Amino acid sequence: MTAAAPLYVVTMVDTRTDQPHRVGGRVQTRFTHDPEEARRHFLQNRDPRLWRIVVKSLPPQG
Repeated sequence: MTAAAPLYVVTMVDTRTDQPHRVGGRVQTRFTHDPEEARRHFLQNRDPRLWRIVVKSLPPQG
């Protein structure tokens, strides 16, 4: 049996307000095994000086 890849929660925070990015009132969050890919997705066509990416690892389940 092999261990599952770690799972991460990735969100984008507005550096001007220190609030998470919301669309329709919902925080945009991505659950992923590849936080770098999620970072690229969130920052695509955005000024990285205005946005901070927050990555948190989730504890393994099992």
